[in-house]
Amino acid sequence: MPLSSRLLLCLALGACLPGAPLLAAAPAGAPAAAELAAIRTLSQTSTVDALVRLEALRSRTGQDAPYPLRRDLLRTEVALREDAGQLERAYALEREALLLAIDNNDPVFAALARLGAVHQLLDQNRAREAQEALAEIRAGLPDHPPRMLRVALGRAEGDAFNARARFDQALAAYLQALRLEQDDPDAGESRAMLLAQIARVYINIDNPAKAIETTRQALRERALPARTLGRLQFTEGIALLKLQRDKDGIAAFQHALDTATRGALGRLEAQVRGNIADYFLRQHDYRRAEQEARLALDASERVKDENMVLMAKANLGFALMGQQRVAEGLAYVDAVIASMEQAGASTDVAAMLDEKGRMQERAGLYKEALATARRHQAVQHSGERAARDRAVAALQEEYEAGQRTRQIDLLRRENQVKDADLRSRRLLQLLTTVGALLIVAAGAVVLVLYRRSAGTNVRLNQLNTQLTYHSRHDALTGLYNRRSFLDKMAARGTPAPRKDEPPGVDCIMLIDIDHFKHINDRWGHGAGDAVLVEVARRLCAAVRESDMVMRWGGEEFLIYAPDADPAHVAAIVARVLDGIGATPLEAGAGKIPVTLTAGVVTLPLPGRANDGADWEAGIRLADWALYHGKDNGRNQARIVTNLLAPLDSVLAALDGDQAGAPGWIETACLHGPAQGAA
Repeated sequence: MPLSSRLLLCLALGACLPGAPLLAAAPAGAPAAAELAAIRTLSQTSTVDALVRLEALRSRTGQDAPYPLRRDLLRTEVALREDAGQLERAYALEREALLLAIDNNDPVFAALARLGAVHQLLDQNRAREAQEALAEIRAGLPDHPPRMLRVALGRAEGDAFNARARFDQALAAYLQALRLEQDDPDAGESRAMLLAQIARVYINIDNPAKAIETTRQALRERALPARTLGRLQFTEGIALLKLQRDKDGIAAFQHALDTATRGALGRLEAQVRGNIADYFLRQHDYRRAEQEARLALDASERVKDENMVLMAKANLGFALMGQQRVAEGLAYVDAVIASMEQAGASTDVAAMLDEKGRMQERAGLYKEALATARRHQAVQHSGERAARDRAVAALQEEYEAGQRTRQIDLLRRENQVKDADLRSRRLLQLLTTVGALLIVAAGAVVLVLYRRSAGTNVRLNQLNTQLTYHSRHDALTGLYNRRSFLDKMAARGTPAPRKDEPPGVDCIMLIDIDHFKHINDRWGHGAGDAVLVEVARRLCAAVRESDMVMRWGGEEFLIYAPDADPAHVAAIVARVLDGIGATPLEAGAGKIPVTLTAGVVTLPLPGRANDGADWEAGIRLADWALYHGKDNGRNQARIVTNLLAPLDSVLAALDGDQAGAPGWIETACLHGPAQGAA
């Protein structure tokens, strides 16, 4: 959480809780309370000076100071340490504050201290665990928590939803917190920080114009301190660059940097410098990118933020490679990749390998670029498998939790039925004259319970149907997923011969969107998702209803066309290439030209009978043909037409260094629609 949010929370809670008057009432605490108020005022312009005075005040008061003073000193220091970029020290102070609050039976400040663990989990990209911790905090709140604590919880929940890309829920949480602050004339800075976080959500959903409008609304709040002003300027700069207003965006970054420097806001300075370096890197101004990346690296190392250090080193490495200082740049790039691999960040590793390969290709190191591309492919596939396993585990966990809940509910209802029956027997014994009425009442109760149980079963069947659908379809595009294809292949047999017609073949087409990372970098991830959805729609439109179109992973798709006429395979492939590449895609950000590269095989494979199990070898050949097409210019399809060696020998070559494979595989090449200059 930014310092402004933490410090405002300290001030507001200190004013509204029963412990606050103790400071004013205690003669020894009054001077300390006045000094603490002065430190908070000083923090608006100089974090470093405020920390020096706060350390001196804590040293003077010691461990024998009244609880409210020790509590407020800790909360203020946590906020100052965070803003100075000293996160580990801030988290340690949060734990100290939690123990102090528990010892003094203070549930409000205990909840506030527990939020520190939530922020630490978010900083470590563990958003799911952060949400679980938030749920536990809410469960332990007192009956009527102060308004500012509810605002802090709402802000933290918004941060967690934002980190998990649940932007609608993040926006709802931030807006609810903002409504709590709306009528307070003294809550201007808190409103400004909430508006800054709302602007970040608009940037994430690719609405930079709304983000700029929101930041400017926040800037209209009066007397904003440096920490809040700098964060708003930084957010506005990101939105301006999204709108391709580069000059205005860099100017906003410079304003934010000046503000961070004046206020000694180390973490904000590191973030701004990192984004400036990244901008010049994307503009291919590698010399300027190197200068900015070195400044960002220095700032990141000063605040000891490992994520920002890695970002700065990556930018520096790519800037050096762009200047043909390849060996010097690779030392940084490979060190960052090693750190990401050790942390298990497979998505970030794949992105780094992709950019590294592009830089090697630009430097003329084609052999090294090909090796990097293969490593990128392996990491990407590994990441997809890990993501799939996590998704399956999460679904299984949710299903088992639902089962346990239903079992508890059934037991509760059984107990209700038994209780009703016991009551009926007692009433029957005591009031024999009204026995018939009691029987009717008991029957009515059983009927209601039965109907409820029936409704629950209907809902369970609906949920099982939804679970089955989602386990077989891609969430973004709605296409079939790999599991559907594997099930299809498991049930595949030898196709029946067609009367008076040549035997049909099963066609497998493995497709990859060309330069998809460039689309994400230039138009944003929201546009990238829109491209995936539109490509999926066009692929479905280009094939028969009987054909199976699926998302294979990332920007890869697979088309399975069973029992196709061998003479029409090339026409099917050409129709797919034209369907995507002939017309630019509408993706919200404008018209985006998109082309495909594909590898195509037909089953049965040459030299092998159609035994229903040759599809795995076909996938491997199609994958080789796809990357053969990428190595030869993209925007094309490579159709495997013949094998000049036994299939087992070809597959063995593909498993090795692939040096002999190209000479053993004959392919036909179909080019996609010609593209104009980008």
